[in-house]
Amino acid sequence: MFLRSTWIIVLAFVGADGVLAQDRRPPQGRSGLQDGRSIRAVRAAEPPVLDGLLTEAVWAQAEPVSDFLQKDPQEGAPASEKTEVRILFDTQHIYVGIFCSDSNSSEIRATELRRDNDFQNDDLFELILDTFHDHRDGYLFRINPLGTQYDATVTNEGQTTNTNWDEKWDARTRITEGGWSAEIVIPFKTLRFLDEDPIVWGVNFHRAIKRKNEDVFWAAHNRDFRFAEVSRAGHLEGLEGIRAFTFRVKPFFTTGGSQAVPDGRTVTRHSTDVGLEVAKYLITPQLALDLTANPDFAQADVDDAQVNLSRFSLFFPERREFFQEGSGIFQFGSRNRQAWDSRPQLLLFHSRRIGLSDNREEIPLWGGLKLTGKQGPLELGLLNMQTRRSDLASGQTAPGQNFTVLRAKGNILARSYVGAMLTRNTASSTRPSNHVAGLDASFTFVRNLNVQGFLTKSSSPGLDAGQWAGMSKVEWDSDRFQFSLERLEIQENFRPEMGFVSRAQPNWKGLQQSVGVAAYKPRPRLPGVRQMEFSASVEHLANQQGLLETRDREFGWSTDFQSGDTVDFEYSQTFERLLRPFPIRGGGTVPAGDYWFNESEIQYRAFRGRQFSGSFSVSRGGFYNGTRTGVEISPQIKATRNLSFEPSYEWNKISLPDASFTTQQLNTQVNYSFSQKWLTRATFLLNSQDNQYAVNFRLNYIFRPGDDLFIVYNETRTYGSGSGLQDRALIVKVTYSLDY
Repeated sequence: MFLRSTWIIVLAFVGADGVLAQDRRPPQGRSGLQDGRSIRAVRAAEPPVLDGLLTEAVWAQAEPVSDFLQKDPQEGAPASEKTEVRILFDTQHIYVGIFCSDSNSSEIRATELRRDNDFQNDDLFELILDTFHDHRDGYLFRINPLGTQYDATVTNEGQTTNTNWDEKWDARTRITEGGWSAEIVIPFKTLRFLDEDPIVWGVNFHRAIKRKNEDVFWAAHNRDFRFAEVSRAGHLEGLEGIRAFTFRVKPFFTTGGSQAVPDGRTVTRHSTDVGLEVAKYLITPQLALDLTANPDFAQADVDDAQVNLSRFSLFFPERREFFQEGSGIFQFGSRNRQAWDSRPQLLLFHSRRIGLSDNREEIPLWGGLKLTGKQGPLELGLLNMQTRRSDLASGQTAPGQNFTVLRAKGNILARSYVGAMLTRNTASSTRPSNHVAGLDASFTFVRNLNVQGFLTKSSSPGLDAGQWAGMSKVEWDSDRFQFSLERLEIQENFRPEMGFVSRAQPNWKGLQQSVGVAAYKPRPRLPGVRQMEFSASVEHLANQQGLLETRDREFGWSTDFQSGDTVDFEYSQTFERLLRPFPIRGGGTVPAGDYWFNESEIQYRAFRGRQFSGSFSVSRGGFYNGTRTGVEISPQIKATRNLSFEPSYEWNKISLPDASFTTQQLNTQVNYSFSQKWLTRATFLLNSQDNQYAVNFRLNYIFRPGDDLFIVYNETRTYGSGSGLQDRALIVKVTYSLDY
């Protein structure tokens, strides 16, 4: 059967010459997306001293920009506090000087010392650089008044944001009586860019004044646009004679020991290892080749605890460094429509399938390579990895496997692309050999209308028909209105062994999913109210034979207050058809049959700019042939700039005709930062569904940008019947990179 999802790709190509003809103009000012703002970088005869003060004479040579406008609370109004930005450069670095005036500097919010925290508690300044000037992708750099750093890469104007990307750059800040100032230095070796001279980049700036709940932007202050939409950015001019690095080598050394207790037997291992975390070679300034040999993929971070009351798989994101470079290029699939649900519906490639078993045990790798970047209008990605044969702590044997991914995306028109992906993996003890090929496309019409889709086919031994999957989606997203229509089909024998399918389970019959969402988001002139939202959605999900399995209707209302607090209410009506009994992890079984049930939930989220904030929610309603009551509380306590507490607790009471039980999930973090270089974190995880709790302690010393010393201790235990140690490990790891 030919999937109906293919219509979107046909529509995109047919409509391209007509509807989007206006987008064929040159990058600068095309489609009226940019307001023509520009800032000129000035070549510095000598680099400024990085001390957070713009007192050197060289800064006076750069003409500042200061015409920032509010997005909130008053769209288009001048910023209540003045912000000035200057840019310098030399052959190897770009320097950004910022002065953020503040009429009440004693109220500047500056509490976070941990790198890559989102700074939602603090004042902040961020910039985004569109170094290819393609109006699609960018590098995001953010600081708070303490100089704490956050960085990320943005793909397809924010459709994908990789917050796990970390690179070498530095910042210094200074809080004064008149506000706060900052100096940021970004090495050109951190960035990929076109090999042109002179060169023009896209750039935008954003400042948040937390105590006023005010956000101001240099370009694209319109509420319909997000900061990540670099097509709305201004222009950075004046760069010439800049140079990227050629080669980077980053070896590692690790030592430690571990104990595991599979099947009642204790297995103790001691290991000391050296290897190549990554060797990076720039073939061109925009095309990078990464190599790794005997990499250490031991996790310095732990996965969050998750309660699973559904029939489907949990999803855990990728955190390992080697996979971060160019990760957005490899995105292919359909995300879940609920913002709170991190599970994608379908991903053709999920890098956590490499080097980790199904139950998340590490599988050693011989090594691999990755090629990512841009060549003309094409974005390219190639990855090949080889694992070693390994005896796992669980008693299973993992044979050596080879994984290959090839990805190409052609950027066309102003803000659109068409792409293709191929994946291949050899067989393992639990997975057959597998090939998958797919085509995808995304077209952005006018300002807020996006149309996208994909079509893909897998090939696995012993399976013939029914190996197709496809999706089509049309979406309008603006500050006042939002709607989307999506159709996803997955045939029953579609097997992306290197990817992820949320609802896949043994003996399933495929998927036909239709989703419609609409929302109206007015900004009424009511005291204390910033914006309200009224939303409705319907989801219809059947198997490939057309038998309805799930129908979900949701109605929601939320209010954002000028104070920064938010209140949400949601009511849902659900139909579920179980074709076989559903055993719930934690207790009880739901018999096969048809079920109708309703649920209501109310949530309060406190403004993050306070010393004490967080969220609280209560839900109550049906759960198949029983009831469920749920409570979630997630306070956030910023005791000092050094010490913070982030406990999170979820409690569910399930009442079924044959069982009544509760589930509890506790995820508590205690963070103490001696400085921005010495960071400690203690995490306690508890999940009653697995009768399991875990402790993780991590000391991270960032002895220079991009290089770390980690001391990590993990321990997992079970409680109740058969309680005892499950595993423990002490890991010491150090990396040291050399650039040439």
